[in-house]
Amino acid sequence: MVSTGVRDRIAHYQLTKKMEAGKEPTNSVVVRRAFLHAKRGDLFPKLLSSVYHRQNPVDDEDYDDDGLLGEVVGRRAERGRMKDSTQQSFRPSYQELATYDAFSTAYGFPSRSDFLDACLDEFLPSLPASGRRSR
Repeated sequence: MVSTGVRDRIAHYQLTKKMEAGKEPTNSVVVRRAFLHAKRGDLFPKLLSSVYHRQNPVDDEDYDDDGLLGEVVGRRAERGRMKDSTQQSFRPSYQELATYDAFSTAYGFPSRSDFLDACLDEFLPSLPASGRRSR
């Protein structure tokens, strides 16, 4: 599961690469590139922090100066859907999957999906403003 924005950016990245090189990378190749980008830049702690803050947004009115109420990890801050996500298929090798799971667990990501979504979000370029269509 990845965010719908990341899924759109994967498709745009693949199209761009196809136009540049004549070949479109598979979903598995895009995920692999995103993982390697994060590993080379030692970005996993930063990515974990962004996942945490996305899942636990804090408004000024929620801030507890004295820490009287403590922190509740995983509590939804809003009603409704927890995450704007969609399924994105890819076919990693057994070794790639084991590596993704090992890194996800080692850094404390809530799930493999959160881990890979964060890697992809960091790696993929933004969509061009003219490329967005209203639905």
